[in-house]
Amino acid sequence: MTSSRASGKTVSPTAASSLPDPLKPVPRDRYGFKKASHYVTVDQYDAWDIGYSEHISRRSKKWHALMRSYGLTTDPPFRFPPKSDKIKRYVRKGIPPEFRGAAWFWYAGGPSFLAREKGLYQNLIDKVNNGHLGDTDREHIERDLNRTFPDNIRFKPDPVASPQLDSPNSSSNVSTMDAEPETPIVQALRRVLQAFAVHNPSIGYCQSLNFIAGLLLLFLDADEEKAFVLLSIITSQHLPGTHGVALEGANVDIAVLMSCLKDSLPGVWTRLDDQGGSSNPAADLRLPTISLATTAWFMSLFVGTLPIEAVLRIWDCLFFEGSKTLFRVALAIFKTAEHAILGVSDPMEIFQLVQAVPRGLLDVNALLELCFRRRGGGFAGVSQGLIESRREERRKLVKEGARHAADGSSGNADDDCIEVEGRLRRFTRRVRSRTAK
Repeated sequence: MTSSRASGKTVSPTAASSLPDPLKPVPRDRYGFKKASHYVTVDQYDAWDIGYSEHISRRSKKWHALMRSYGLTTDPPFRFPPKSDKIKRYVRKGIPPEFRGAAWFWYAGGPSFLAREKGLYQNLIDKVNNGHLGDTDREHIERDLNRTFPDNIRFKPDPVASPQLDSPNSSSNVSTMDAEPETPIVQALRRVLQAFAVHNPSIGYCQSLNFIAGLLLLFLDADEEKAFVLLSIITSQHLPGTHGVALEGANVDIAVLMSCLKDSLPGVWTRLDDQGGSSNPAADLRLPTISLATTAWFMSLFVGTLPIEAVLRIWDCLFFEGSKTLFRVALAIFKTAEHAILGVSDPMEIFQLVQAVPRGLLDVNALLELCFRRRGGGFAGVSQGLIESRREERRKLVKEGARHAADGSSGNADDDCIEVEGRLRRFTRRVRSRTAK
């Protein structure tokens, strides 16, 4: 038996030889992410990817032909066909990886943002360098930088052996790795987050922005200014208030999601609704405990909730169609988990189920087909107009409840609403301050 000083445990030669080799290449996907996770094995990923790679190849050929038909360059692309039902169908079936970042920027309105705010990003970087970034935001950004996409090779490269240890004169037979310097994309991420925090003091830095900005940098060829622009568009247009210090937007959107869930999947809603008991109609927008899990879905735009290929396809639709995409995807996740949810009754089991199910959903085509299907249990009826009207209804309800509370005249339904809002606010504040896992 051989002894391990670091652990204080004994490790047999057989067991030691079965440990993973830190120098062996890690199986990675086309974007540099590790294929394996706690929910998906390499074999499962590879089996699914055989068909999906063919899907990407077909879509790439169709997109190249589409761009040529509009007389648009593809090397590199920077303009795209105007929005139409035809282009929407193309986007829903997936933007090819080589076009993705540029298409996001174009369809989100990035060029017009740059035209209005020429020189803004560099001015913000200058302000950061001149001490305008608060100590708290600076500290939180630094804390999360190296925790951003540790499974992506551009953020955390595979370790390399120290050359000295290969020498026959080395006195140690223990393999150690050279400390890797900070990668260029991590340095770019720091600058984008710092500039954003200075520009948006009502948000500053919120944990989850690092993953959103990091993914933007990956697909925008590390163009910091464009990543900053899209991060600004996401937080101001698609998820207004969601990442703010007061978190009003997050609470509003989760309430809207719960109301859509009640309408679309009443059986699932019955299992999730653990805040019942009030007969007041205002209680229809109360937030069940499951809201604590779904808050992270919206705050991170599903990064870390779904496999990366699904996240990318969702973002394709988000930048083209708007935030209704996020609500449809959330409902599709609940629909996918419907049978399992109806099979359990313990609230904690349901909570854990809702957290675990999406992480293994490799089949993004099936997930998105649910989002856009008009019949047979799909969610095409969840329109942007519906989302905006319910957002406004919720904001009015919250303001009314706050006014009644200030007057000391709140009724039972208002008390229910305020209590649940407070519970979600406390949770989402913990989300803001927790360390990334």
